[in-house]
Amino acid sequence: MIAGRGTMPRVLVLFDVDGTLVDAGGAGRRGLEASFRRVFGVTDIARASSRVRFAGKSDPAIIAEIAHEAGIEPAALEARYADLQRAYVEALHGELAQPDSKRRILPGVARLLEDLASRPDTVLGLVTGNVEDGARAKLGAFGLNHFFSDGGFASDHPDRAEIARIAHERLSRRARYRFPAGQVVVVGDTELDVACAKANGFRAVAVESGWVPRERLEAASPDALFEDLTDADAVLAALLR
Repeated sequence: MIAGRGTMPRVLVLFDVDGTLVDAGGAGRRGLEASFRRVFGVTDIARASSRVRFAGKSDPAIIAEIAHEAGIEPAALEARYADLQRAYVEALHGELAQPDSKRRILPGVARLLEDLASRPDTVLGLVTGNVEDGARAKLGAFGLNHFFSDGGFASDHPDRAEIARIAHERLSRRARYRFPAGQVVVVGDTELDVACAKANGFRAVAVESGWVPRERLEAASPDALFEDLTDADAVLAALLR
């Protein structure tokens, strides 16, 4: 969402996807497992995948770790990486097309996005470890894509701090206003989201709606920490201060 013509934007809010905006019910993990089975023929890939932590990591990092656990050599992974990516996105769309009562928009997200999108001084974007096609597929399953004109994705860079920098550059160009670092906020559910914000001098708002315990989030020292995003007034105050 871009600020209206004639209005000077004031704050850029960059949202993580999984565990922050939505819970895709494991569709991403199952999609990656299906892609490994299809491309590399690893029938017991779920065992390798179960040993990999997904929360907060970029897709390339997750893929590399699964490949390592499955005994796939780095050279073999590199040679078939494009095939694996295509197979993953196709499998993810298939997963998201199936009914699943575990999938949901996380608490408070819909109202918060509506509130922020209505503000002409606020620009919304994404900063996610998903490749862009994967992020758009997950958000599209919940009708949330229209809130986000652009962002930074794992298809841009494997490192989350660099993904956040790219999101900042892109949204600043779109808004025709370079947001000072202190006017950029990253909202995420892991300590890695907090770290990527701090690496760029951005503010960090952490939320416990994902899979990281509060103690680990507190140790990362975010600027604000919420159980979820349902207290709209308090969350808005933290984002827009």
